[in-house]
Amino acid sequence: MFGQWYQNEAANNLRDTLIAKYTTIAMRNKWQIEYRNIRQGPTEIVNAYTARFRKAINKIEMGNLLPAQMQVIDFVTGLRLKIAIIINGSNPADLDEAEETAKNVESASLINKNVIATATNPTVAEVKKLKAQILELKAKIKEAKYVS
Repeated sequence: MFGQWYQNEAANNLRDTLIAKYTTIAMRNKWQIEYRNIRQGPTEIVNAYTARFRKAINKIEMGNLLPAQMQVIDFVTGLRLKIAIIINGSNPADLDEAEETAKNVESASLINKNVIATATNPTVAEVKKLKAQILELKAKIKEAKYVS
């Protein structure tokens, strides 16, 4: 009866038969709404968002139905604005390229943040030195109050 558990676009695989039989319209509608509303969280990394996006596409079985450019548009729409603007400018041809570009942009952004933070923030040793100087000055001020 069934050729195998799953083979893409095969007419006799168990997975597709079970999904077709037991998936209700309400479930499919819910999955469609979830897909349309998927967004990258404020602290979520691109890899995690990508995994959720891919899972949503597979769940509603639209990977083969949606044109490649629509998948890219939906993916980019869900990205945080700073990343999405750059991805739009790169005009990716397909979802794989959009994902890869988003990961690269995020990595570059994190590297830049670290470089800026290192350049602008004093090191721990400098902070300790300044704290020691403050304590010395406080002691001198107290001493000066008692002498006067």
